[in-house]
Amino acid sequence: MKSLLDGITPEHINTTPFPHVFISNAMDAATAQALGDGFPTFAQIAWSGGSRPPGNRRYQLSAWPIINHDELSATWKEFVDLHSSPAFFEQVVALFQEYWPDALKAALDGSLLGHSMGLLMRDRFENCRILQDARVEINTPIAEADGPSSSRGPHLDMPNRLFSCLYYLREEDDDAVGGDLELFRWTNGPTANIDKYALPADSVEVVATIPYRANQMVIFPQGINAVHGVSVRQPTPHTRRYVFISAEIADDWLKSPVTLS
Repeated sequence: MKSLLDGITPEHINTTPFPHVFISNAMDAATAQALGDGFPTFAQIAWSGGSRPPGNRRYQLSAWPIINHDELSATWKEFVDLHSSPAFFEQVVALFQEYWPDALKAALDGSLLGHSMGLLMRDRFENCRILQDARVEINTPIAEADGPSSSRGPHLDMPNRLFSCLYYLREEDDDAVGGDLELFRWTNGPTANIDKYALPADSVEVVATIPYRANQMVIFPQGINAVHGVSVRQPTPHTRRYVFISAEIADDWLKSPVTLS
């Protein structure tokens, strides 16, 4: 199996509004189809209750449980194993070699490479400097009574994260409106408290929108300007499906420029 970054070079990087790569048809058609057809069920991911889950709520299943899941396909196990491996991490580091923040490099003794690696949920930071994950995530259907909503407005990811990669596996019959990835820029510089779950609406503005579409991938390094969010999604019976790939360290290397009460 090829990785999402095979054949991707720094020439693919778009720097507006922050460094990122967006690729359509990221995996070969057969693999993308197999991943879509074998996407974990809601019960396999999270929900065993009899009542309807909350609308537009995120649930996840990490790589380590997927690899050890008796009911999931060999394709899924190979995919998450590859994309949570040190080899994939090395591809990410090489791709964005000119864009890693100085504060992140300083937190890793000057280099992102050469550290002990592990998997979230299997390993601990006491034994591994960097923990990776390639997890299935979903946003649940939205009932008409719930009305339109965004699963996550403009925000920065966790301050100990190194990069974020989203690989979409939208169902063929999913006709939902919204749920696209929005890329923002600060309106007056990074003056909001980045530790907040959602940034104030007037502190950022949308610059680019990446459609929620099957077999599409977007990846970007963490940084003070990497503000992103999900557009408002209209009521729908469909589940929003994707893989989230990331790596983290123990310490919060990304610091807020201001602390708000």
